[in-house]
Amino acid sequence: MEAADPPAVAPVPLAEASRRWLLFVARRALRHAMAQRDPAALDLPLGSAERPDDPRLDAPARVYVSWYDGAQAGPIGSLGSLEPWLSLEQAVARYAVPAAAGPRLPAARAARWHRLVGEISILGAAQELVVHGLDAISAALVPNRDGVILGRGLAQAVEVPRQQAVALPSAWRHSPRPRDFLVALMRTAGLAPEHDGPRLRVRTFLAESFAAPVAAPVAAGPNPGEQVQPDSSGLLASLA
Repeated sequence: MEAADPPAVAPVPLAEASRRWLLFVARRALRHAMAQRDPAALDLPLGSAERPDDPRLDAPARVYVSWYDGAQAGPIGSLGSLEPWLSLEQAVARYAVPAAAGPRLPAARAARWHRLVGEISILGAAQELVVHGLDAISAALVPNRDGVILGRGLAQAVEVPRQQAVALPSAWRHSPRPRDFLVALMRTAGLAPEHDGPRLRVRTFLAESFAAPVAAPVAAGPNPGEQVQPDSSGLLASLA
């Protein structure tokens, strides 16, 4: 009988003020990068946030940043690190810009600024499942809870290597059936379910995700620049 899988470790939830600050850091980094191509981007609204006195911001963290063209759309892009080699705030600033530089980059242009939604995901430590193979892993996964790192090698790399792929926990909303979820992720990694499925191995993780539009709605009230409160439910996520 195989040993039970060790429990995945959830990250300690961030304070709301720290979430607001990190979302602001991501918006600021993206706007600055956009202004390198178009100086008029500096006039795009950022909202405001005050940096809280939170030691978590300076502590190493596993972080993913994702951008969406509207709250219900798929991701423009998502990028992050599976290992905590940067501080939380540094990682958000680092990944905010390349995360928007995917094949759907036009949605990140100034004309679409008011549609953009930013999401930050803080990952817990990943645990490798004892079971292997597509069918056994499908039966072991918990939809809407488990983030997944899959591949044939599962090397402990800082960046996601070739023939590996990562799905954040709330990516389940795009593919709620475990087998379909895994097959889609395998194809993202360049793996063939028929050929690579029997030897597939995965690591799972839990994550805290929070999101907010880059700009508050114009009709939000007397202070149009006031930042929208981020969604703490982890509604948004992506395949990376």
